[in-house]
Amino acid sequence: MEKTGLRRLALHCLGVITAAGMFYASNGSAAFGKNIESEHTAEPAPTRSLMRVISSHTSKILDAIMVGDHNAVINESNAVAKKSKELMKDFFPAGGQVGEWFTETGKNPKNPDDVKAVKQDFEKYLKTVIDAANNIAETSKKQNIVETYKSLDAMLKNACFTCHEAARPKWPEWPEWMKITGG
Repeated sequence: MEKTGLRRLALHCLGVITAAGMFYASNGSAAFGKNIESEHTAEPAPTRSLMRVISSHTSKILDAIMVGDHNAVINESNAVAKKSKELMKDFFPAGGQVGEWFTETGKNPKNPDDVKAVKQDFEKYLKTVIDAANNIAETSKKQNIVETYKSLDAMLKNACFTCHEAARPKWPEWPEWMKITGG
């Protein structure tokens, strides 16, 4: 009789815990990032889209360099160049209509001069990325892993970091406690 009572109590507790978990999971949007779906379905700015593409492929390029897989380096470098060209067409279509992302630039999407100026800046950045990606692929064809890495490093310095310095807000200073610990 006592075991049956303990079983019922255990099942009751388990039911309460399960119900509470289901309740919190159903209301999890507030706890786990609010309305994250709408955040990721909004039309991103071209630079953010390009950064996601470049970041993914750059990681794969570095992985391939580290294991000496020249074919993978070439494929990933070519993918960076190809995706960069596609993004240019997506964000600045031939008809001249730009999407909602353009309002993030602070310029008027209906003003052709504003669109032209942003497009020129973006083209300049893309040319640097595409040229650097092509250089990585060409260097990797020579089967010299050190030079291939140097090409990747040059892309990061000349394309990525240069753009970040010009287009992004400055990084905040490290807190004093992190400076002390070497962070």
